[in-house]
Amino acid sequence: MRRARALVVLAAVWALARPLAAQRAPGEVLTRGVILYEELQLERAVTLLREVVSPSSAATEAERAQAMKYLGAAFALLGQRDSAIAYFRRTLERDPFVDLDPAMFTAQERQLFAIARQRTFVVGVRALSDTAFVPGQGGVSLRFVTTQRARVQAIVRRAGDEAPVAEFRWTAEGASASPWDGLDQKGERLPSGRYQLDVTATATTDSASDTLLLRFEVAYDHESLEDSLVFDATSLLPERRPPSIARSRLASGLAVAAFAVAVPSAIGNGDLGGTRKHALVMASVSASGGIATFLFLRRGSGIPANVLENARRREEHVRLNREIRERNAARLAAARMIITPVSGESR
Repeated sequence: MRRARALVVLAAVWALARPLAAQRAPGEVLTRGVILYEELQLERAVTLLREVVSPSSAATEAERAQAMKYLGAAFALLGQRDSAIAYFRRTLERDPFVDLDPAMFTAQERQLFAIARQRTFVVGVRALSDTAFVPGQGGVSLRFVTTQRARVQAIVRRAGDEAPVAEFRWTAEGASASPWDGLDQKGERLPSGRYQLDVTATATTDSASDTLLLRFEVAYDHESLEDSLVFDATSLLPERRPPSIARSRLASGLAVAAFAVAVPSAIGNGDLGGTRKHALVMASVSASGGIATFLFLRRGSGIPANVLENARRREEHVRLNREIRERNAARLAAARMIITPVSGESR
């Protein structure tokens, strides 16, 4: 009876252990498999690495490529040549940039990897992270790779548009930079937005070819731009005297004339006849001066000195805005293009 109970308990533990093992994250399984490979526990490493590349695994493409690389290396050390080459080829098909570091992999592993590279023709492209450049002053921040010597053609299109924006060709083997300088066919900068890069590579030794599509976004990084100055009309001086000044001068002249006439009459002394005559002359002169001043100010009420000063202030405003535009144009000309993949590489 006790033995039967023990078997039941073991069966239950085993049944629970299977789902727990299946729930292990692919990254954890991959890490454990690499550790076992480094410890030369190759059979156990192969078991875990195959779990990562299985169709039911939730591993990412990068994790699958990494697992296949170590599977190829493990089979190379186990002496299973064909399996090693097969996994190395599958690695290159997923990531053409993969290589084996001589400090970490043996000559036997690297030799089989070189054979896999010779038998596999693929092209890859990768945007260099945190790299910006000035269009027209160097190559774009894209890195290409072909597993064999090949003629490469790349066409840049605006997202959703069939017309090419830029097109360039070159011959390459292994990792290379493209001759594209970030300008369009007219020699102008690409506007910010989304684009796609269609790449076709053809091997020079045979008719093998490969294609890929990279969707990316173009943005620019530049110094902050200055805002144009808004002209403030309140900063201008008055260029004409207000009509009230002419009226006040007229009123003053007439008031003086009236006072000159009124004073002798108010005194009422007959001996002041001469004074009345002088008063009338003064009144006439004051009134005439007030009227003349009124007419003059009405006809020519401008202030020449203020007109000249306002013209200088307007010219200064135009000059400052022109200098701001020139500085902004220089900052935009020095703007650095940033290329960011949108959805990665697709074939």
